[in-house]
Amino acid sequence: MDAQILWLLAFVALGLFNGVLAGLLGIGGGMVIVPAMIWLSPQLGVPPEHVMHVALGTSMATICFIALSSARSHYKRGSVSLPLLKILIPGIAIGGLLGAVIAKYMNTEWLAWLFSIFAILVGIKLLSGVNPEAKGSKTGGRQRLPAGITMGAISSLVGIGGGSVVVPYLLYHKEKLVVAIGTAAACGLPLAIMAAIGYIVTGWGTEALPANHVGYVFWPAMVAIALGSMLTAPVGAYLTHKLPTKVIKRIFAVLLIIVAVKIIVDHI
Repeated sequence: MDAQILWLLAFVALGLFNGVLAGLLGIGGGMVIVPAMIWLSPQLGVPPEHVMHVALGTSMATICFIALSSARSHYKRGSVSLPLLKILIPGIAIGGLLGAVIAKYMNTEWLAWLFSIFAILVGIKLLSGVNPEAKGSKTGGRQRLPAGITMGAISSLVGIGGGSVVVPYLLYHKEKLVVAIGTAAACGLPLAIMAAIGYIVTGWGTEALPANHVGYVFWPAMVAIALGSMLTAPVGAYLTHKLPTKVIKRIFAVLLIIVAVKIIVDHI
């Protein structure tokens, strides 16, 4: 079988796995795609100094499609707060673009460490199962613009859709869990679009990258992973009612921490 077809099948399989996790645990996207791309990109001829940039750029571009499907699903259930979206989207979109620009000036080692530390924190959060106490006030748009920019930039720098930072932020500011999750999912779309544009523009014309890259986005992987993810996300959502999700979430958390530590070790 042609090597290119094998690679496409591998990326589809990655997408299928990612979709199940996203539907089953509400986890997926960057926490799965970025580590996979870190290990697969060198096999595709990506130079070491660009591996993290391609992993992050491809992850954000893929999340555009995943976030669209997720946001639509949450909106149909009535769990997306439009007033909150209007407040959060400007900052998050600016932050998404800003994160991609910042990443351009960071080397692969720094980006690998940043992603790994973030992944370890996410793993610890999943293991603890503790949500932040609702101590913040329901502030207005001006106060939330800097927070949105910060959340967008962090998400873009680690290649995620933003749920891991937006949901805790909204819970802290006394929003209901279902609204926090739905609104965070909807925020993921403008975040991912702006971040993907940023990674395409900042990587444009990088001669060292192999064929089929648009800037720092490897588009065949983006298409294959997105298709796989959207196919199996409903399956994961169905399995939520059939499997012990708390146990699976903890197993995933441990694996995530192990993967993050491995990435750190590889980049020492």
